[in-house]
Amino acid sequence: MSETYQQPNIVLITCDHLRSDHLGCAGHPTIQTPHIDQLARNGVRFEQAYSTTPICIPARATIMTALEGHNLGLTVFKSGFQLPTKETLPQLLRNEGYQTKVVGKMHTFPERCHYGFETMQLCEEGRRLGEYVGEHRGYDDYENWLTEQGYPGMAFGHGMSVNEYATTPWHLPDHTHPTEWIGTQTCKEIKRRDWTRPLFMWASFTAPHPPLTPLMRDLYMYDREEIPEPMIGDWVEEHPAFHTANIAFGEGKTPKQITLARQAYYAMVTQVDRQVNRIIGTLREEGILENTWFIFTSDHGDCLGDHHLWQKANFLKGACNIPFIITPPLNSDYDHLFNQEWVPGQVNQSVIGLQDILPTCLDIATGSIEEYRDGKSLVSLVKDSKLSVRDHILGEFGNVGERSLMLTDGSWKYIWYEKDGYELLFDLKEDPNEMRNLAKKETYLRDKWRNELVQVLSYRENDPAVEGGQLIVSSPGYKMSPKERVKILNTEWAYNHPYGQR
Repeated sequence: MSETYQQPNIVLITCDHLRSDHLGCAGHPTIQTPHIDQLARNGVRFEQAYSTTPICIPARATIMTALEGHNLGLTVFKSGFQLPTKETLPQLLRNEGYQTKVVGKMHTFPERCHYGFETMQLCEEGRRLGEYVGEHRGYDDYENWLTEQGYPGMAFGHGMSVNEYATTPWHLPDHTHPTEWIGTQTCKEIKRRDWTRPLFMWASFTAPHPPLTPLMRDLYMYDREEIPEPMIGDWVEEHPAFHTANIAFGEGKTPKQITLARQAYYAMVTQVDRQVNRIIGTLREEGILENTWFIFTSDHGDCLGDHHLWQKANFLKGACNIPFIITPPLNSDYDHLFNQEWVPGQVNQSVIGLQDILPTCLDIATGSIEEYRDGKSLVSLVKDSKLSVRDHILGEFGNVGERSLMLTDGSWKYIWYEKDGYELLFDLKEDPNEMRNLAKKETYLRDKWRNELVQVLSYRENDPAVEGGQLIVSSPGYKMSPKERVKILNTEWAYNHPYGQR
């Protein structure tokens, strides 16, 4: 780091389950997110940002390590997974002189391991700490605080589970809502920071992850709004059992139930947006807003009924395409920071991922990092929105033999299912909502992308999906029987569904 380089503060704000197209700045016709939109207007929004293992624990491990699922050794939900390196995002920034703080959901194990954070306040959606090893080590900081407020054990008194899409308004006073608590504690941590060091602050919101329990005042905002219906692609009926059991959360829902779920989701996103403004306001009051970078994103998205799917764990747009905004210091001298041609409010089309957060933060902190592990610094893309850091990005989810694999360059997306070889091919420029599967119509392009996937997997040592330059199906001719499908749909509960884990 240059002796003259002035280290700025970095504020990372993440949501859980927030899809890329559910922001006002992304063109959503209904949802209200004025303060997140302002971050986009003051910085750069990345339209082709992806969660390459779209489920909570792997996605968050990628943020912490800059390692993709394959190199993490984690491409499924796995409670108890410990990060494979001590050189984490907060530890590396701490090595550079930063004070590192986090408030909210971490979903790392052991839960009280700080992994480089100096202070950590957890809100882990009601999970008992130590449960993954069969022990009871108490509850998170939010639950303990709720007890101090006079509401012991009542965080889930609303009756909704952590993975279902029924909804009800929040049942306790507004200030006790987890989203309000995370916002408040983040502001307090900013105020009690060490003034002599630059600050790395991670505000990790649990919303809009179910349970869908928004504040009534946010629900009112959407009471008379026309709620868009889910989009259903022309390929849905032939998509074999949807390849995940996520459909168990959505099949059988009435139009009214779908509308209520979407209204509640919108309201919870708007509540997060209000916390974003509180954080910005606190930074302004503390006199450090003009020297603070923002990164806003989500661990993954949510299908929200599109193509009859809910939750995540697949590579359709709703689940894996995530919001991603980088905002340089507000009211800064842009000519000095970048160049005389730079203007805020740009949109970049480069394919990026959560693995890029760590090197980007290191680059902001030191002014000299271009890449780290599987990630690339995005600072150069903020400076010039026409630039790109990679040609394509790989997504991988599931155990070997049952994986779904995705390859996209931001213009085309190819998805291949290892178990039965089913393929999806989408023209994202002409069909951004993935309504038309072109795998059987554009055979030349399908074969091109199939070969691209073969090349990417061939760089690995003995990936079983590749042999002799071909993709290898693990269970040729496999089809889920009607009886098996009915059993999955009718016997799983939202608390313990294997794909509905938190």
